[in-house]
Amino acid sequence: MPKSRGRKTHARSSSARPAQTVRPVPPVRRTRPVSRWRRRIGWPLCAVGGVLFLLGNIGARTGIVFLPFDPHHAFEQFGGGLIGIFGLLWATGK
Repeated sequence: MPKSRGRKTHARSSSARPAQTVRPVPPVRRTRPVSRWRRRIGWPLCAVGGVLFLLGNIGARTGIVFLPFDPHHAFEQFGGGLIGIFGLLWATGK
């Protein structure tokens, strides 16, 4: 015959401490040193992106076209900014 839900199997006194919950230990996160190649490639990418962004900004203000396939300076400005940010994140990231 199954036990009823109302019946308790053991009595708990008021002075007894509740059972402690066991918390799992978080995994140890291993950090690798930043590769030298990431720094060697990241910093020049940052510089090239910054120069490309500046050339696009100057070209948009003065009307000078530095890249013949980009007369509206969209690739120079947006592409240069993205390349610069990507290079900076890659050079300083872990």
